[in-house]
Amino acid sequence: MVKNIHRDTPRKAFNFVYFIEQMGRTIPSFRQLLEIEKLDWSVFKKQLPTKKDKQAFDMIFENARLYTAYLGNAVNPIVFESVIMGSIFHNYKELLLHSKKGIKVNEDSLKEEIESLTENNPEGKKLFDRTCKKWHGLIHSLHKDDRELLLKMIMEICGSHKECSSKIINIEDSKSCIDYLFFLLAMIQQQHKIKDILLNYKDVNNEKKITLLDFIGG
Repeated sequence: MVKNIHRDTPRKAFNFVYFIEQMGRTIPSFRQLLEIEKLDWSVFKKQLPTKKDKQAFDMIFENARLYTAYLGNAVNPIVFESVIMGSIFHNYKELLLHSKKGIKVNEDSLKEEIESLTENNPEGKKLFDRTCKKWHGLIHSLHKDDRELLLKMIMEICGSHKECSSKIINIEDSKSCIDYLFFLLAMIQQQHKIKDILLNYKDVNNEKKITLLDFIGG
């Protein structure tokens, strides 16, 4: 069971950093913490039933590794959150490449979308502000194109599922729920994009089954 696996391999990256700081030694880099996090999930990986599942698991960490220098600036003590954020952002970019819908992002268009979000979806704006505050180190460390694209992604995610977001955001003592609401909405949104793309990639002649691994690289 996953519960037992989690108990057998607790994620101790944050405690590890704290211990090293107390000992006066060099703090490990985010790349090292990423490897520690991956090792902590090694038992879970072994339990995955197929080779493709294991490849997909590795891909999550490979995608996050592409943004190691930037994610390190996020200064997030929960390494797994940074792993998910890096993977979600990479997949967002890859899905855009395979989507028929073009996207143009610039400061002016972002300002217009923020104004629209503020006016039409105040709860979504709260989630946007909270997410940007949490990840401000990552956002400001990216180069201009990726920074604008990341803000666009956050905007799209926070603007979706208005009713669901509103109910969770307005619950008292829901800090952890709100933190993970963003990730859940991101995965739901990307799942919709994957479904649309797979339909477009379907081979009409031989009905070949295509999966996400066929066109998203690490």
